[in-house]
Amino acid sequence: MRCGSIEQRPFLYSRYSVQTVIDHREVFGTVRRGMIPAHIYNDKELFALEKERLFSRAWMFVAHESEIPQDGDYVVRRVLDDSFIIARDSSGQVRALFNMCLHRGMQLCRAEMGNASNFRCPYHGWTYRNDGRLTGLPFHREAYGGDEGFAKNQTLLPAPNLASYNGLIFINLDAAAEPLEDFLGDFTFYLDYYTKQSARGLQVQGPQRWRIKANWKIGAENFAGDMYHTPHTHASIVDIGLFREPKAQKRKDGATYWAGRGGGTTYKLPPGSFNERMRYVGYPDDMIGRIKEVWTPRQQRVVGEDGFMISAATCFPNLSFVHNWPKLPGSDQVLPFISIRQWQPISENETEVCSWFAVDSAAPADFKKDSYQAYLMCFGSTGMFEQDDVENWVSLTTTAGGSMARRLLLNSRMGLLSDDRPVTEALTAESFHGPGRAQVGYNEYNQRQLLNLWAEAISA
Repeated sequence: MRCGSIEQRPFLYSRYSVQTVIDHREVFGTVRRGMIPAHIYNDKELFALEKERLFSRAWMFVAHESEIPQDGDYVVRRVLDDSFIIARDSSGQVRALFNMCLHRGMQLCRAEMGNASNFRCPYHGWTYRNDGRLTGLPFHREAYGGDEGFAKNQTLLPAPNLASYNGLIFINLDAAAEPLEDFLGDFTFYLDYYTKQSARGLQVQGPQRWRIKANWKIGAENFAGDMYHTPHTHASIVDIGLFREPKAQKRKDGATYWAGRGGGTTYKLPPGSFNERMRYVGYPDDMIGRIKEVWTPRQQRVVGEDGFMISAATCFPNLSFVHNWPKLPGSDQVLPFISIRQWQPISENETEVCSWFAVDSAAPADFKKDSYQAYLMCFGSTGMFEQDDVENWVSLTTTAGGSMARRLLLNSRMGLLSDDRPVTEALTAESFHGPGRAQVGYNEYNQRQLLNLWAEAISA
C-alpha cells in the first residue's frame, strides 16, 4: 500500500484541490504541465467559464458562403445559446443578424434555411428586410403614434464581428476581437489544403447534426493530433479492407504539426512526385492541375518533397477538418473526401456535432458523388470511424463526472521526457516546409497546445 501511494502521487491533486471548491488556478497550472485534471471533461463550473470567457470571445465558424449563394439565401446557426440568421441580403452582402425580434424578443426566423427578402415575426408581425432593417410594424400610428412614439429606423442586432476566410464565415461576439486572419495566424497555411483546391472554391453539403453525451473538448483534441488511437480504436476498419492507412506503422511515420491557433496530423506517403503522391490518395489529374494553380510552391513541397499528406486537424476552439481516402465498397481504388465539423457545446457533458461534406466546386460530378459516399461511410452520422470514436468519448465523459475523477491527473505528456525534453526532435525546415512546429511519431504536443489555449482563454 505504501509503495502504491508513492507511485500514484504524481497523478493526484493536492489536498486542497479535492475539496468542494476547486481552485481553478491549480487546474490551469497542471494543464500547462501536460497533466490534465480528469474532471475538466465533465465540470459544470468550468463549462460556465467556457461560455463566459472562451466562446464569447473566440472566432466561431457559423457557415460557408456556398450555403447562401443567392441573394436572399439564409441559414440559421447558433453560437451556444445565441441564434443568428446568416443571410446574403438583397445587395449580395453577407450578414449575421441576432435572431430576436426587437419588440418582445420572439425568435424571428424558425426555419433552418431558405430564401427570403423579408423576415416576419410570428408573434406580432413586425417585419425586417434581409439586411436587418425594420420595415413593417402593424398599426404603427395607432399603437405608437407613428415615428413620434417609435421610430422605425431600427435594425436587428448584428453580430459584433463578422469575417470570412476561403468562404468560411466566422463571427465573434467580442466587439474588440483581433482580426480573423490574425487569430488564425499560420494555421491558414494548412487551412488552404482543406478549403482551396481550385479558384472556384468549395461547395459544402449539410450540416448533418447529431448529439453525443460527450464533452466538446474531447473531439477537438482527438482531431488535433491523436494518431495514437487509430491503429487500436479503428482496427476493424483495417481488418475489413476498407482503409489501408490506420496501420500502426503508417501512423507512426506520419507527422503532427501545430501552427498558431491550430494543428493536425499527416500521413507519410510513398516516394514519388507531387502528382504521383496526389494520385496515390485518389485525386484525378484534372483536379491535381487545378490544385497546383492555387496551392503555393511551399504548400506543394509539403506533399511533393516532404511526402506528408494532411489528414485530421482542429482550429481552436472547436472547428475540425478531416481529409481521408478510403476504398469504396466493391472497388480497389481509394477516393478522398473532406469534412468540416464543429463541436457545438450543449452542456459540460453533451455536444452537438455539426458535420459538413465539402468538395471542390470544379470537381467532376462523378468524383463529387463518390466522395460524398466515402464521407458518409467514414464520418457521417452513422460512419464507421464516427461510431468507434464516440464510444470512447462518451466513456471518458461519463467517468470524468464522478468524484474520483477530481482526484486524478491524466498524463498528456506523450512525446516528452521527465525533464520536458522531446522524445523526438522537431523536424527541420528542410524536412518539413510548413510553418509552425512539426515532428514525426506519436506524441501529444498538439493536444497540449490546444488545452494551453483553453487554459489561457478561461483564466484571463
